[in-house]
Amino acid sequence: MEKIFGNIINGIEETGGERIELKSPVDGSLIGYIIDTDKDTVERAIQSSRAAFNKFYPMSTIKSRQELIGKLADIVQEKATIYADLESKNTGKTIRQSTFMDIPLAISHIRYFAETDEFKFQRKITHPEYPGTEGIVQNAPMGVVASIAPWNVPFLMAVWKIIPPVLAGNAVVIKPSHYTPLTAIELVKDMKAAGFPDGLVNLVNGTGRTTGNFLVNSDHVDMVSFTGSTPTGSRIMEQAAKNITKVSLELGGKSPNIVFADADLDHAVKGVIFGIFLNAGQLCESASRLIIEESIMDKFLQKVKIYLDSMKSGNPMDFETDISAITTKEQKEKIESLISQTVKSGGNIFYSKNMQGTPDNGTYFPPTLLTGLTPGQQISDEEIFGPVLTVYPFKSEKEAIDLANSTKYGLAAGIWTKDIEKAGRVASMIEAGTVWVNEYHLLSAAAPRGGFKKSGIGRELGLEGILEYTQTRHIFYGNNESGMSDVAYGILIKTE
Repeated sequence: MEKIFGNIINGIEETGGERIELKSPVDGSLIGYIIDTDKDTVERAIQSSRAAFNKFYPMSTIKSRQELIGKLADIVQEKATIYADLESKNTGKTIRQSTFMDIPLAISHIRYFAETDEFKFQRKITHPEYPGTEGIVQNAPMGVVASIAPWNVPFLMAVWKIIPPVLAGNAVVIKPSHYTPLTAIELVKDMKAAGFPDGLVNLVNGTGRTTGNFLVNSDHVDMVSFTGSTPTGSRIMEQAAKNITKVSLELGGKSPNIVFADADLDHAVKGVIFGIFLNAGQLCESASRLIIEESIMDKFLQKVKIYLDSMKSGNPMDFETDISAITTKEQKEKIESLISQTVKSGGNIFYSKNMQGTPDNGTYFPPTLLTGLTPGQQISDEEIFGPVLTVYPFKSEKEAIDLANSTKYGLAAGIWTKDIEKAGRVASMIEAGTVWVNEYHLLSAAAPRGGFKKSGIGRELGLEGILEYTQTRHIFYGNNESGMSDVAYGILIKTE
């Protein structure tokens, strides 16, 4: 029997409409079908969320919303193994990563937003120009947020795209990637079980060209939150500008890992490997550029090679497998094309792993190290989004900083050194929204996340990630105790 994963609108799953095949990158098997949602259905989902927002927000408080979020965390925790299995089958990431990282991390992030006391909704101010008056600055919700999520970490992204805006008081229409919608669908279903009102969070499936465009171009959406490529983000900004719709964009990355000679090299090697090969390099902040002090480069690369040799390829659904699949065939083809161009232009494949044991018809690419590169080459400038580490030696601190900042992106960076003063000095010069020192990829729900330059605008997570989904209202309370308003009014109104 064919499995159809439908849209969820006003609490009801709908399976009618044109279908899109959903195949597993693990072995190419057919998982089922999703709906490529048409414009009328998208508008109906938006109107459903509008009605739910108008009813729910005035009756809710931050505390009451957090109670619902906490209940959701409990439900997801009970189903963690189900979520992990869905995530790995749908994305091709290893079941070990889904079980021990992606799902637990997402649950901890749900709990953070259920418990944080940083978001206060409003604060009092005084007006120094007008003694005796006071004001209140409120962070009001935007209304209906269109959240468009990528395919690489679908469950974590669903949490980030739904929970902070709901905590801030909004309704959400989420469009997961048409490649990896399964855990987002499950999450929205579990929100109903947790007691969230029908329609507050609706889910519409489909491609970016269809469903995504319908959402972004709607007159009835108050904000668009998008995570994905920089070219797509640029197009979304253009579309949203027509309706003066607020946008938050987390886009591409070309993140550097800077390793100084005085680093703990064994720890740095592990961090560099984790920084690029986690999730087969399919993370926006993946550290795809190793910027390493020239005196230790050869020694360091040999250590990296030893670890990569020991990593096990195979079926990602096996707990012993270390290497994830590439989630889409299109992405694998892009990686292959970039590698081919690089070799033709003089780059050197220093290492390419033997991928024995991977399932037939799956989508895999070997962990690869490239040397002999210079800034300005396509592979040095463009996001690879795959398990490919490019290597660049440096001799001075300034050269390392210049290399790190030599791309149009600025999402994240890593610095490896025992000299904490140097680490702080270099970190403050890196054009990136997140800089890890002697670590990489460790995400905190309390820390704002986003990019400099063409890596995006706006922030996710932390207090800043909640405020992103709000708009500011100032309420002025006056009483004319000081007589200042009489002076002001007297400019226009003459009294006897």
